[in-house]
Amino acid sequence: MIDQEKMSTVEEKVKLEPQLYLLDGSSYIYRAYYGYRDLATSDGMATNAVFGFTKMLLDLIQKNSPDYLTVVLDRPREETFRRELYTEYKANREAMPEDLVSQIPYINKILSALNIPTLEAPGFEADDVIATLAHRYAAEGIQVTVVTGDKDLMQIIDERIGLLDTMKNKRSGHQEVLDRFGIPPELVPDVLGLAGDTSDNIPGVPGIGEKTASELVRRFGSLEGVLEWKHLVSGKKRKENLHNYADQARLSKKLATVRYDVEIEVALDKLQRQAPDLSKLMPLLRELEFEALEIAFTPPAPGVVELYSDGSGRDSGPGGYGVVLRYAEHEKELRGFERASTSQRMELLAAIKGLEALHNPSNVHVFSDSQYLVQGMSKWIHGWIRNGRLEEPDALANQDLWKQLVALSQKHEVTWQWVRGHAGHPFNERCDKLAKLAAEDGLRAVEVTNQPEEMIPDVDACPGPDIPAKQEPIPVREDSEFDAEEDGQLRLC
Repeated sequence: MIDQEKMSTVEEKVKLEPQLYLLDGSSYIYRAYYGYRDLATSDGMATNAVFGFTKMLLDLIQKNSPDYLTVVLDRPREETFRRELYTEYKANREAMPEDLVSQIPYINKILSALNIPTLEAPGFEADDVIATLAHRYAAEGIQVTVVTGDKDLMQIIDERIGLLDTMKNKRSGHQEVLDRFGIPPELVPDVLGLAGDTSDNIPGVPGIGEKTASELVRRFGSLEGVLEWKHLVSGKKRKENLHNYADQARLSKKLATVRYDVEIEVALDKLQRQAPDLSKLMPLLRELEFEALEIAFTPPAPGVVELYSDGSGRDSGPGGYGVVLRYAEHEKELRGFERASTSQRMELLAAIKGLEALHNPSNVHVFSDSQYLVQGMSKWIHGWIRNGRLEEPDALANQDLWKQLVALSQKHEVTWQWVRGHAGHPFNERCDKLAKLAAEDGLRAVEVTNQPEEMIPDVDACPGPDIPAKQEPIPVREDSEFDAEEDGQLRLC
């Protein structure tokens, strides 16, 4: 089996502190609903929000591997203390679309099957629950990441609490708050008290936007400082508004300020990430007709290492490769960069790097969207070996890599399967993203360092299972035409 002790050592180097992710559920649901449109089952049931939410959640877990994870949900806005303070709070928001309402029960079922707990608190919003838990567990030495696109939660950032906007792939800490507002996180509510927040229908002070509010708070230290020294503020109308709307500004600040005193008791171990309950999840995914997600959650066959690989490159240009290795419930990603390479070479190199990562003889199923690789290792290689072309100098394009693949294949029991690229296959898409990211990062590193060496090293390799299991070879799928000579020496991608 995969050496879990080695994997743990690698992870400890990356993550020195336990990681808690608090996900703003309502924000994620709406982003999924509007980000994935026109998706429904064969009988017409809308599923776009369920699919988008599940896929985004899966991507979050794969990229970040949190130790603890929970989804925090909003109560109906009519039931929160802010509505009691200000009846127009969030009154500008339309009711939830009917085709989203019908999907909420399925989102809850997905979360239950994934063993991800949900939290909410009567009288409070998700932001208050998030703020309370973030500060509670940060004080206990946990590194907290709040997954949200809401700028209001910038006020809770500190050394152990950061924000992650997955839509923009952006993390925010203390410096990002300074870059945006020019003030520390704890003064964000003061800025919002002056500027208001149209998304929440918080009024603020007329005529004062976020930029002006930030400048005023930075200059006078707080909202109360601005109100006290308003006679020093430039602009007659602005002075009048600060005088006439002082109480409205104080109310707006109170509405924008999150609470840290929500009475919600949840032990940290209850938030520990667990494996999905496949007996519940798989029937649900089939009911929703989520074939790609069903593939993503299906574990490899017992004793089998699944190796997904992809390369990204142009003729004689920069190239990257991406690999996903799966064994039982374990996964590992690899990626790397070459300064000058063809697309074909990167496809072959991806498979090589994946096989090199297996320390022990293994039963390996290699999946790739490159028919050049799959046909080469399934068919043409036998003729090349028989005719001596594998050893004859310059008899084959990419001869050095084919020789490496043959040598590595002899260490394992390998079958090769083609998957259609860019067609929604979850692991092919992951490998494609890893390859492109490796190429982009490598190019940036080359520009900065101007060094000729490979810029991105592989992550630590995964050893394979101790005893390879026997299994029938998986045939190469022939569901698309492959226009090539018998020996495959056309320069195909």
